[in-house]
Amino acid sequence: MGEIINMEFVENFKKQFSEKIIGFKESAPGEAEFMVNATDAYEVVKALQNLEGGAFDHLADLTAYDEHPAVPRFHVVYELISMTRKMRCAVIGKIEDDAQPQIKTVCDLWAGANWLEREVYDMYGIRFSGHPDMRRILLPEQFVGYPLQKNFVADYRQKFPTPVNDEVFDPFGHTIIESKDV
Repeated sequence: MGEIINMEFVENFKKQFSEKIIGFKESAPGEAEFMVNATDAYEVVKALQNLEGGAFDHLADLTAYDEHPAVPRFHVVYELISMTRKMRCAVIGKIEDDAQPQIKTVCDLWAGANWLEREVYDMYGIRFSGHPDMRRILLPEQFVGYPLQKNFVADYRQKFPTPVNDEVFDPFGHTIIESKDV
């Protein structure tokens, strides 16, 4: 089948960031996956974004997962693509603080990370420090808990105040435009 990952790129990157990369594997055929501490995630994804010879300049996805009851339990996943190399790459930031999970935002590197980080916050409770608008995007602000945390009680029912004056829940911050008769 031949060489799956350009090992020269991977080996050079692993050498350059040997103090930051705490784990590596081929997560799928031809896809490098680097595990780093949350404190180093920003620096590593920025280096991949500016990588000479074929930058991983497209943020395809940003998500998270919870390994509760394992400690640490929260991980943020950055899925990157290099169109020049025709490769995908993942960086996983391991968050050490389970009580107040936090990682640095990448909104300044990819504007599209804004909504993805808000979704991760809304579902997992992971805060992104430096984010320009860190608030819920899918659920009302009054919602208690984070539904994708493994210890979330799924059958818990919450009551919300009745909207006043036909208010509509607007997760995008007052973007509902009323139609006016012409």
